[in-house]
Amino acid sequence: DHISCTLFALLLLLGTTSCFSQEAVSVKFLQFREKSDSLRVSYQLQLPSQSVESGQGLRITPMIQAGDSVLLLPQITVLGRNKQTVLKRYHHNSRLGQTPSSLVPDSLPYSCHVGIPYQLWMDSARLCIRQEVSGYRGRKVITHYQLNDQVELEPRTPYQVVPHVSFVVPQKEEKRRSRQGKAFLDFPAGRSVILPAYRRNPQELQKIDDAVKDVISNEDAVLLGLYVEGFASPEGSYALNERLSRERATALKEYIKEKFTLREELFKVSSVTEDWEGLEVLVKASDLTNRDKILEIITSEQTPDAKEMALKRLGATYRTLLKDLFPELRRVEYQIDYSVKDYDVEEAKKLLDKNPADLSQYELYNLALSHEKGSKQYNSILLEIIPRHFPDDAIAHNNTAAVLITNGETVTAARLLDKAGETPEALNNRGVLYLLGGDLDKAEACFDRAQQAGSEEAALNKEEVQTKRADNQKMERYSRMKQTVH
Repeated sequence: DHISCTLFALLLLLGTTSCFSQEAVSVKFLQFREKSDSLRVSYQLQLPSQSVESGQGLRITPMIQAGDSVLLLPQITVLGRNKQTVLKRYHHNSRLGQTPSSLVPDSLPYSCHVGIPYQLWMDSARLCIRQEVSGYRGRKVITHYQLNDQVELEPRTPYQVVPHVSFVVPQKEEKRRSRQGKAFLDFPAGRSVILPAYRRNPQELQKIDDAVKDVISNEDAVLLGLYVEGFASPEGSYALNERLSRERATALKEYIKEKFTLREELFKVSSVTEDWEGLEVLVKASDLTNRDKILEIITSEQTPDAKEMALKRLGATYRTLLKDLFPELRRVEYQIDYSVKDYDVEEAKKLLDKNPADLSQYELYNLALSHEKGSKQYNSILLEIIPRHFPDDAIAHNNTAAVLITNGETVTAARLLDKAGETPEALNNRGVLYLLGGDLDKAEACFDRAQQAGSEEAALNKEEVQTKRADNQKMERYSRMKQTVH
C-alpha cells in the first residue's frame, strides 16, 4: 500500500501541503522543497472505492514544469476490473511481456516520495498534474492541472572554507654554533700583559672563563676554534695603538690557551688599531651639543693622528670623549665556534629548557610534532622558540605563519609569508590567506602555482575554491528568491 520511489538524493522535508482534486480523485502534495542540491517531492493519491468504472483506466502523471522544461514524476495507474482483465489477456497473448504495474481502487491510498538532482530551472517551476482517463474503444479524456506551489528553497548559511596550510620540514644540518662576547680588560698604561686582579679584570675574565667552560665541558659539543680581536681607542699615536691592540688581543689568547690547555691552531687573532667606526656609533647615540662637528671629523679623509688633533681642538668636548666614550672602545671581542651532536626527540625534550640554542630547527620541528597539534607545547616551539633562534630563516617564517593562520592570526601570518620565499608551501599558504579573505581569483592563482610546484595541499584548496564559488552562486540565488517571495 506504500510505494517509495527514490531516483537520487539528498532528502528535503516540506512543512506545507498542496492538494489537487478532481471529483472523487485527490492528489495531495506533501513535500516540494530543495535541500542540499536535491529536490524532494512527496505526494499521495486518494481514490475512494468504485471511483473508476469497470471499463475505465485512470493514469495520473505528476510533473515539474517551468516553461519548456518538464520533468515527469512516477505515474499512478488505476484500472477498473474489466479494464484490468482485458489488459492482462492482451499482454499475455502479445510480445509485450508482463502487464504494466497498476493499482485497483481498493489498493489506494498510494504514496510516492521522489528525490531528484536539483537544477537551476526548478527555481521557477510549478507542480502540475496530467490526468488521462481511457474508456472503451480507446476513447481518452486528458486534463492538465497546474498548481500554484513554488519550490521552497532550503535556508542557507554561507559555506565556511576549510583551508589546508602547508609546513616545510627543515633540512638536517651540521650544527655549527658560536658564542660571542666582549671583555673590557684594564691594562696598566703602555702595557699589554693581563693582570687577573687588576681593576675590573676579575669580573671581565670571569665572563670569558664561563663562556669557554660552557663549551669545552659540554660532552655533546666539539670546539672548532676561538677568534680574538683587540680594539684600541684613538688617544695616543697610531703606531703605539697598533702595537697595543695587537698585543692585548694576543695576551687574551694566551690567557685562554694556558688556562684551558688548548691547542694553538684553534686560535685566530686580529686587531683594530683605532676603532673610529665604534666611536662614530657612540657619538651618534649621544646627546653631545656639537655632535655634527665631531662626526664630520670622524668621517673625514684625514689620517688617524690628524683626526685626534682636530678633536683635541674642541677642548671640553674632547675631554668628554676621553672620559665617557673612549673607554668603551678599549676592549677585546671573542667568538667561540663549536659544533653540537644530533639529538633524537627524547634527548631534545630534555635539552629544550636547558639550552635550546644547541638544537637544530629540524630537531625543534620534530619535537613540536611529537606534541598534539594546537597544544601549548606545540605552539610554544613553532611560534616562540624556533622564531627566536632562527629569526631570518624562510622555513621558520613559513611554518610560523602556517600555525598563525590556523589560529586565526592572519595579519601577522601575512607579514611573515612576505619573508618566506617562493616555495610551494609559501605559495599555498598565501593562497589560503586570499581564500580566507574571499579573494577567490588570487587564491586560485596561488594554488595553481603551488600545485604545479608539487604542493598536495594546494590541490585540496583548489577544491575549496570551487566549492566556495558554487556556494556564492547559491547564496546569490537564494537572496534573489527570498526577495521575490517577500
